[in-house]
Amino acid sequence: MVLELLPYSSGLTRNIVQCLQDFEIPLLFNHTVVDIHGQDRITGVTIAEVDIETKKPKTGTERKVTCDTLLLSVGLIPENELSKQVGLALDPATNGPVVDEGMATSVEGIFAGGNVVHVHDLVDNVTRESEIAGRSAARYILEQKKAATLKLKTKAGQGVSYVVPQIIHAQQMADEIALSFRVKEVYKDKRLEVSLATDTKTKVIRVRKRMILAPGEIQEIKVKKEELLAAIGTGESAS
Repeated sequence: MVLELLPYSSGLTRNIVQCLQDFEIPLLFNHTVVDIHGQDRITGVTIAEVDIETKKPKTGTERKVTCDTLLLSVGLIPENELSKQVGLALDPATNGPVVDEGMATSVEGIFAGGNVVHVHDLVDNVTRESEIAGRSAARYILEQKKAATLKLKTKAGQGVSYVVPQIIHAQQMADEIALSFRVKEVYKDKRLEVSLATDTKTKVIRVRKRMILAPGEIQEIKVKKEELLAAIGTGESAS
């Protein structure tokens, strides 16, 4: 039996199917362990429903479940002790370094990628970010780093927890950039918008519809360089 405090899964859908449903292991949402039984070893636990708003156990919903093992999942956060030691700017939303489109951090010559930036679902995305960071580091070493250009700051909109990268140098980015993000809860049949706000206006530059969005899975939306530059125009700061 697996208990989830939230009303939705914090993990990947395919993991639920392959690890739970295929073995007929029950998954209970809005539930938690409120007591552990046993002396020399565990013999059972008492579980209860939790209130969706307060996350506190509901009195009267307790029931005992016999078991010999209890595993606790307490979440994941990026390991950034080294980042803190060298003074990298960290994003409180990701607990990882603030990076730009080339995975460059706030300290010149230091690049980051993968789970140190934000927790990933798939190794494929870790590899992609690491390749971007590696290419950027190589250009820096070979003194091919381009001069700083117009800097855009990404901002998570309604229902979005964070966006990576946090900074985009539109004039020196590749032809296309992938914005990675996580949503705050499960959404169905929603419209995603990427907009650019300048001193005088806000312009929508990319729209995508998604059948379902879940917090346990990193989402991605791609934006073309030409779209950003066209939206920025000239003579205006943007974010």
